Amino acid sequence: MLLHRNNILRFYSLICLLLVGIFFVDEVIAQPGNEVVHRRGRLWDTLHNDGWIGSLGAWDFLTSQPIGLYPGFNGFFHPVGGMHAATNTFANANMHNFRSGLLIVTKDLRIPGTPPAYSPVNAEYEVYFAGLQDHTFGVAQNRDPIELYQNYIEEPGYDPLLPEEYTIATWHTNTGITVTRRSSVWSFPGYSDFIIYDYEFENTGKIVSTLTAEVVDGFPQQTLHDVYFVFHSGISVSTRGQINFHSDFWATQAGAFGWQPSTYRNYYHIYDNETLVFSTHYNGGREPTPWDTYPLKNPASWQQRFGTELHDPAAFGWLALYADPSTGTPRQSPRPDVLRIDSHKGGSFQGRDLDMEFFRLSSGVAKKTFHDFAQSPDLQPGLGNEGNRLNFYTLSYGPYTLTPGQKVRFVIAEIAGVMDYHDVIAGDPDGNFPDSTIAAISRNAANARNAVAWGFGATHNGFPIAAHVPPPPPSPVSDAVNASIGTDKAAIAVTWDNVAEITAINDGAGNLFYDGINDLDGYRVYRSTDFQFTTNEEPPVLRGAAWDLLIEVPRSEFQNYWDPELERYRYVDENVDFGRRYGYYVSAYRKQPRSWTSINGTVVDNLPELSSGDLTRTAPTSAAPGPVMDMDIYVAPNPFVMYDETRSFGSSDPYKIEFRNLPERATIRIYTTMGELVRLIEHGPDQRGNVFGSLTWDQRSNSGLLVAPGLYVYHVQSQTEGLDATFTGKLMIIR
Repeated sequence: MLLHRNNILRFYSLICLLLVGIFFVDEVIAQPGNEVVHRRGRLWDTLHNDGWIGSLGAWDFLTSQPIGLYPGFNGFFHPVGGMHAATNTFANANMHNFRSGLLIVTKDLRIPGTPPAYSPVNAEYEVYFAGLQDHTFGVAQNRDPIELYQNYIEEPGYDPLLPEEYTIATWHTNTGITVTRRSSVWSFPGYSDFIIYDYEFENTGKIVSTLTAEVVDGFPQQTLHDVYFVFHSGISVSTRGQINFHSDFWATQAGAFGWQPSTYRNYYHIYDNETLVFSTHYNGGREPTPWDTYPLKNPASWQQRFGTELHDPAAFGWLALYADPSTGTPRQSPRPDVLRIDSHKGGSFQGRDLDMEFFRLSSGVAKKTFHDFAQSPDLQPGLGNEGNRLNFYTLSYGPYTLTPGQKVRFVIAEIAGVMDYHDVIAGDPDGNFPDSTIAAISRNAANARNAVAWGFGATHNGFPIAAHVPPPPPSPVSDAVNASIGTDKAAIAVTWDNVAEITAINDGAGNLFYDGINDLDGYRVYRSTDFQFTTNEEPPVLRGAAWDLLIEVPRSEFQNYWDPELERYRYVDENVDFGRRYGYYVSAYRKQPRSWTSINGTVVDNLPELSSGDLTRTAPTSAAPGPVMDMDIYVAPNPFVMYDETRSFGSSDPYKIEFRNLPERATIRIYTTMGELVRLIEHGPDQRGNVFGSLTWDQRSNSGLLVAPGLYVYHVQSQTEGLDATFTGKLMIIR
């Protein structure tokens, strides 16, 4: 039975790939100006100029763009080329946003008839949608490009009244309502875990013909009745648990979503008067769910890559922040008028099965059904809330009546939260999940609400402000280099600039809020050994979700760390090991900020400490022994034993082997015991002129293939002036 089902899934995935390639080319291959990507902060996402948030390609692994990522880190990629391309691909996110957007549903309006006259015809119902299981319906083919603006605190020209990244997109719809969506992102600690979306809907009368996908000029203006504005999202909290706990072959598990209810692992949560809704995963990925039908993997196959790390530690969802009233009475809360939480499969609507994959016009769903859906609250109680869902969230507002020229505005946030990553990496030994994760997303929601309270209602340089946050000192630009002495003392030198001392920042009232060296209290140097395994073909990347404080440098001690030759601060970390990689960042902090006036005039006293984040982190750096003038060469570890932390470099470099006690320049040849050359490596100074007495081998041949386990012979020929010598040794690889 399993074999039969797998064959069906193979065929289905192939058909999906072919169909997506034929019909969805414009979503896979981004057209200029049609999409941008937020990569500032820790939550990344792709935004389109037709209402989509996320990517249609996420479902079938047809895009490498970020589609919801937490925590954001350089080196993330999504496998492209069909679901099977994701088999044994581990560089997936803690979450995916693969179906988010909005719907506008209305009834009893006039729409353009047959071209070229486009004479008005009566329509009982009309619907515009983006972010469902279908192509966007009801927008013009030719749209204004979406604009991404970057306003980074470390860069010249930084404007503290604007977000660090923000976008603007405007598009017309088949309802005669023009949509403007603005998004705002910050990387500041406390404000880096959400993306705020500010929507403005205006009855402009610029109506799009669904027959020609063109805006119809001169179409009669009309008052729109019974209008609902609907924010709809399909999200998956994690992409890792299933790829670790299940069979190697089924790549759909790598996305942690699909059409198989036996693999769903979501709980839904409703907090704060229905304004905060989010998902967490069953038990954080400690083990497979009881209802899972897939075979277990050998734990060693994933423990080598991730150690004991908790696989699904995050919460991901949506936060309602502002909604214009639908009547003359102001709203007391931005909670939706209608809240739905459906599951991908297994629900019901109007007495029929509700399969969210096929809730679309192209599957024959009537426009009236979308209108009914928008005004029907439902948590699908028959499905329960026991961790066996894949949640689709729908926040609906209405009904509204819009006269010509009338506008309504909504502010919502895509929001995430996660427990302390030290606990995550340790496997949550104290059982803090999900309580600490829920506490984290709740804290982030409180910060997002503050940001809206401080910004909403203001306009700056023509940009309507939805949120405003107090800036910390700028992030020092840091670097890390090998500072080891000979072959005995491992050390890495961390340096950073003084940008936080020469920067002044005003508040929303034009008053001086941060005055460089006079307000800077000090620096903190952090180190991370948190590397994210990607694939067997690539080295792990520095995720840096968990950081350890090495030293705090108060202002009174600045002179002790200033290097006048470098014109930078310098700290030497001697608590490191040869061969292992480390990442660093330096935070500038301000313990007691002065009173701050936000852009909308809110005076905020008693702000907590403000500190810069880790965006200016260093590249991964290893402590490497210096070169020697003899040939007492050895290999570490030898033997190499995969999955053994004492005989390998662990999950941060699972295939790494080091040659040590090398001269400054040498040629290394690695042979099989039969004399076949496997790999030739030239050893010498790096591009920055650093010299080393060690060299890394990734256990790959000259052709890039992973070598087989077994015994190998290596031969080292010195190329260093004054040292004409060779060395031959043996090494063992055990996997």
